[in-house]
Amino acid sequence: MQCPSCGTWYADTQAFCLSCGDILTKGDTPAKIGHYRLLRPIGQGGMGMVFHAFDEELERDVALKVLHQHLIEDPKQLERFRREARTHGQLNHANIIKLLDSHDHKNTIALIMELIEGCTLKEFTKYRGALEPGEIITLSRGILSGLQMAHEQNVTHRDLKLSNVLLEDSGGIKLMDFGLAKTKQCEDEITASGIAVGSYYYMAPEQIVGNLIDERTDLYAFGVMLYRMATGTLPFTSSSGGEFEIMEKQVRHQPTPPESINPEVSSKLSGIIMNLLEKDPENRPADCEAVLGMINRLGDSTPLSLKTTKELPQVSSFSELHEQLQKKPIQKASDTDKSDSSPHEEIIPETLLWAFHVAPEAPETPPLDLRSPPPINAEVLKRLRSSINNIPPLPEIWHRIQAILNAPDASPSDLAIEVEQDPVITARVLKVCNSAAYAVPGAKPVTSVALALTRLGMDTAHNLILQAAIPDFGDKEEPDNEIRRVWFHSQAISLIARMLAGYSHVLEGRAASLFGMFHDIGKLVILHLEDEEKLGELHDAIAAGTPPLKAEWDVLGYTHIDAGMMLGLHWRLPRSIHRFIYYHHHPEWHEPDIWPSDMQAVTMLIQISHLLLEAICEEDEHQGIWSPGKRFHIPETESFLHKPLQLPLTNTGVYSQLSQDISHLKLNFSDIFPAEE
Repeated sequence: MQCPSCGTWYADTQAFCLSCGDILTKGDTPAKIGHYRLLRPIGQGGMGMVFHAFDEELERDVALKVLHQHLIEDPKQLERFRREARTHGQLNHANIIKLLDSHDHKNTIALIMELIEGCTLKEFTKYRGALEPGEIITLSRGILSGLQMAHEQNVTHRDLKLSNVLLEDSGGIKLMDFGLAKTKQCEDEITASGIAVGSYYYMAPEQIVGNLIDERTDLYAFGVMLYRMATGTLPFTSSSGGEFEIMEKQVRHQPTPPESINPEVSSKLSGIIMNLLEKDPENRPADCEAVLGMINRLGDSTPLSLKTTKELPQVSSFSELHEQLQKKPIQKASDTDKSDSSPHEEIIPETLLWAFHVAPEAPETPPLDLRSPPPINAEVLKRLRSSINNIPPLPEIWHRIQAILNAPDASPSDLAIEVEQDPVITARVLKVCNSAAYAVPGAKPVTSVALALTRLGMDTAHNLILQAAIPDFGDKEEPDNEIRRVWFHSQAISLIARMLAGYSHVLEGRAASLFGMFHDIGKLVILHLEDEEKLGELHDAIAAGTPPLKAEWDVLGYTHIDAGMMLGLHWRLPRSIHRFIYYHHHPEWHEPDIWPSDMQAVTMLIQISHLLLEAICEEDEHQGIWSPGKRFHIPETESFLHKPLQLPLTNTGVYSQLSQDISHLKLNFSDIFPAEE
């Protein structure tokens, strides 16, 4: 059975496409999960897909939130989803979306909730901009009433934001998504250190620096929401889109008073907002009841209005607004006949789509058949295995750090406690934090590991820790510049993949980052195992135009794919990484119909990350072993950029931002990218 939208193939038992969410049917048989018949997809996020479904037992329409398949294999993510069911199940209030049931059977985990016809508060504020005072009062009363009930049940939401508030056509206001909620009864709660979870635009300072949190943390997030409703903007934004910049502002900077942005904001409302955004939680209102009292003294509430339309057509209901905002024009590869026109003349330069088309197309006959590669010579295989077995395993600290980062409750302070156990990793983190790439001009050097990790961002810190934790491969003098080039390439691909994953909603950003970091790990084995003569032959073959993977096979008798998979087993890397290392070159030479369905999205994401990096670094001088080699692409794979990845293909701003981020990364590799005179 093939998905009609993105073309992914599945067994006949699959209910919906794991890539794009479209519902799959076999003949006249409807797609079902348990006794819930799937009708249409209505949304998706980092944890799962949401469907409009029909409960055939109780004969009612419901919303079905299904955990992403790739998260089911992660015990911590699975527990987080089940914890959401337990926590949400104890909350029954008119301003909290009602949890009706749960489904946990045959590798499918789902929450069943009441179906809301409407839109999110984020969609509404995007449509309206700054809201009128009476509307703000109406929304505040609904949000705070639901939040107060949760707090009375000892539940802290921890992910309160505009997109987690639903507005019903009937006028109701509902809180949703308790996947990160904290309860005092939660058996795996971390109470000794801070918990930095949720969206960093809404995080309270105590979440970021790692102190204990309580309901006043939710009140800070509500203050951010109130600021957005009153002014049309968030209190803290980033010029570069960087996470650490926003988090640092949350901790250190004071927001601009709302009335300075919108003169229509009263001094009383502005005072409430600034009070909620106090850095010290003790200086904020004590609880929701106190804030409700302040809101009620502002005046009368008024119904929410849809009259202001700006660039959107007139709508008459929240659900119609939601539908209008979902109608994003997506150009599919099949919509145009590329054989009759030149894509270079039609595609906007310096965009994702441009980077795809300026890359060379793959030859009709693959230089190396990755579907059934030739067997490695017995002597070569023995030598390769022996060399890898002599490489020390990844230190236990890396596995412990992975456990922290995979936890939904991970915070910089949690990570700092572990990092401080290793002086080498500590020194590396502090050195990079205080380098030109991250130092704040005029500020004192950072000596706190927790603050350094906050400034770097969890994902950048993770990549640095991985590089510092990689064991010494042996006693031979290795070509340092080549190793540094491999690390730059890996970190650059990791950076691009994580940013693009944020647009797709199919892949979790940290997972995409990890795939990017490990995809070429086999090249380190080659640099360790082979002598200078062999490495020189390899460089010459690639420089002469032989595709790098084919050159590796011809010169060495194995490829970095073979070495990477063997090293991955030796290092006890997750199975998904082993599989990805095997398939990550497939988009270069083989059409999508032979890629496994669970590898398709991430394989294509890393492929476009390569094409982007090559386009961005086109003018760099190529001196490394693999540098002269260019990635091919198969034109048919372009459809993945539209669906399921749904990337911003024609946005020059995205390309520009990635170019800036790569330039920023190069500052940490001044040995291979010396500064211009």
